[in-house]
Amino acid sequence: MSDKIGNKVREIKYKELIEFFLPLAVMPVIIGISHNAVNASLARLPFPEITLAVYAVAKSITNIIKSPIHMSRQTVTSLVDDYSSFKFVSRFIFGLGILYFLMIASLGYTPLGEIVFKKIIGLKDPKEINFAYQALSIMAFIPLVESIRNIMQGLAISLKKTNLITPGVVVRIISISLILLWVTINQSVAGVTAASGVWLTGIAIEMIFITLALRYYYGSFAVVIDSLPANVSKKVNLKRIIRFFIPIAIMAFLARFVQPVVQSGIVRTSVTTHDLAAYGVSWTLVMIFVGPLDMLHQCSLVYAAELNQNNWQRILKFSLGIGSIVSIILAGLSFTQVGDFVLIKLISVTPTIALLVKKVIFAFILFPIIRAFRETFWGVMMQRQTTNIIAAAKIVGLIFVVLVFIVLALTTDINAAIIAALALTAGEAADALTISLYMTGNNVLEMIYYDNH
Repeated sequence: MSDKIGNKVREIKYKELIEFFLPLAVMPVIIGISHNAVNASLARLPFPEITLAVYAVAKSITNIIKSPIHMSRQTVTSLVDDYSSFKFVSRFIFGLGILYFLMIASLGYTPLGEIVFKKIIGLKDPKEINFAYQALSIMAFIPLVESIRNIMQGLAISLKKTNLITPGVVVRIISISLILLWVTINQSVAGVTAASGVWLTGIAIEMIFITLALRYYYGSFAVVIDSLPANVSKKVNLKRIIRFFIPIAIMAFLARFVQPVVQSGIVRTSVTTHDLAAYGVSWTLVMIFVGPLDMLHQCSLVYAAELNQNNWQRILKFSLGIGSIVSIILAGLSFTQVGDFVLIKLISVTPTIALLVKKVIFAFILFPIIRAFRETFWGVMMQRQTTNIIAAAKIVGLIFVVLVFIVLALTTDINAAIIAALALTAGEAADALTISLYMTGNNVLEMIYYDNH
């Protein structure tokens, strides 16, 4: 285990932050491209309508069940700094993977699945139910592979070797593209089977590559563990893991329901489906650029042991700078011909919907900056192992989303899709403000500065 920094905390350079963050930012973009490639291929296979619908349903079920596993990278980065803590945390995370595997497998391999598909989801056609079984029988294995991948990626992030993650992600998109091309040409594999298999294969490729990259770079896995920085604020035991993981797992689970709630509000307050369609296109475009901001908390988390007032300001300015760049991109889509080209020529929406989409994107203009601000504070709270505050702030944010939507829908004539964008931005701001007020009121940063000296 590496030595802690002495009395003098070194200055963090912007170049260092860029080199650390860029591979993490690229990862969600490439993964998003791979998912879009899958959908494009399904549209060219037999029974495209049924295949796309059932795959979307099966994917949603899988994502809801395994949503807490998304927080396992942060768990490793926050709690692991030696072999003992690694063994403890990795067993806990893989145990969750087994649990989620059993939950999804119970739907993909037993009669329980048919009950859920018919009674809860509303699938009636035997072909739809058969496709759902095929999809979930493969997707059940994703939590097992994903838990291992996230453990290894968490180690790479702790070691500030995020560049080791990129090759696996690149090979994933190349491999998926070749498999999908073969499936599309041959038409010999059922669409849901191909799509589910490609999803599992992509994660497995990332898992293998990051594991081999760590071993190759450090020579042995023992050296990997010994090289971890000593920046864990409190030593690990089962109680601490549960106290750390449960709040952010609940947060990840609840976050899955934000979009359905917002979409339901749009449907209930709109006369036509144009508003829902415009919001769907807008949210997809916005998240292409905002998605990488979700990795910004890793900067303040991994560099927590090197924080002083100057370094904190540097990380905060870096994060806000990245968020501002994304806001400028959204402004470009809203006010320039680039937006028309993307919406009408590339996505093929009608000019009427394109006009509304540009207004909705403009309503999201502050969303990236607020997200970047919040993520920076999240990283600090994770390092302090106070994830209960993160969960509480997320709940406050969700409440604000609902309240703002209701108030604006009842008191204004603003389009429902625009109201949804404003409500989500207000919720994000409430989330960020709650965390920042807690940190300021409890002198969290001052305590970190003191610990680092």
